[in-house]
Amino acid sequence: MRRKGHTAPFTLLTLILLFGRKKTEQENTNIAEPIKKEPFPIPEILKKTITSNDVSRSRDKLRLASLERDIIGDALTKIYEAETRGQINDSEKNQLLQRYKTDLKRVDGEIDTHKRTVDLYELESAKEDLLKSFNEKMLEIDLKISQIKPTVATTTIETVTKPPESPKTETSPTTPPTNPPKERPKEKPKNKAEERLETIREEVLKAMERLEQIETEG
Repeated sequence: MRRKGHTAPFTLLTLILLFGRKKTEQENTNIAEPIKKEPFPIPEILKKTITSNDVSRSRDKLRLASLERDIIGDALTKIYEAETRGQINDSEKNQLLQRYKTDLKRVDGEIDTHKRTVDLYELESAKEDLLKSFNEKMLEIDLKISQIKPTVATTTIETVTKPPESPKTETSPTTPPTNPPKERPKEKPKNKAEERLETIREEVLKAMERLEQIETEG
């Protein structure tokens, strides 16, 4: 009994650690799984309102209505020709025209309705195709960017870390000095202060001559 009492806390601690490890592994597994999203999903507003079956029926009706309109047009032409030849009088002509005019109005309405349906379907199809083409182009551009961007970043870092080279001044050996130093007459011995001033003066003159030479070469 005494031995069991000593081992009980260790057993409890072991269970807690195992449970905590299992829970952590499960959370890591859940985080590691990427959420798959559809690239460039088509918005609801861009989806077609006309189905392929609807547009197929509308095209058939539009074809028949157009044919019926041509028949009515031929009939109206024959009525006017009959009046010209004297086969019918003006009253009979108006009576026949009234009947065909009603049919013509009905057929024109059907043609307009079915043509709008076909046009809507074709415009929505063109819009959807344009969006898909645009999305494919965007994916292609993003892929190229992801391939080129790391190399450009690496090149930039290498350029920044590389120490700048000291500029080199090109000298022209054939160009004679613009103002050669003039020979000075021999003077009497000077003290140290005068000698120091003379040395500084000569250095200044040499620097000015060098500056003029550089300006001339530039």
